[in-house]
Amino acid sequence: MAKTSGSFQKGHKGYKPKGAISKITRSVKEVFQAAFDEMQETKHANLLTWGKENPNEFYRLTAKLIPAAMEVKADIQINDITGVVILPPETKDK
Repeated sequence: MAKTSGSFQKGHKGYKPKGAISKITRSVKEVFQAAFDEMQETKHANLLTWGKENPNEFYRLTAKLIPAAMEVKADIQINDITGVVILPPETKDK
């Protein structure tokens, strides 16, 4: 088998697959998750208390966690319409 660039050979399966999380990253995330969970049990240090005291920051951070492609569904009810104006689309003269 011919060597490819680097020390791996074609068909080598000894590497981390795309998107896989390393053991260190996984461990750090687990430690932070445990600390976060414990903090939520303390009324003065939980996310709900902070969010109520800092609603602008809370919603700014929350918006960053929502995927950009997320579909938002809403029922909208409009009362008291006083008038509707429908304009034709603008056309280019040729």
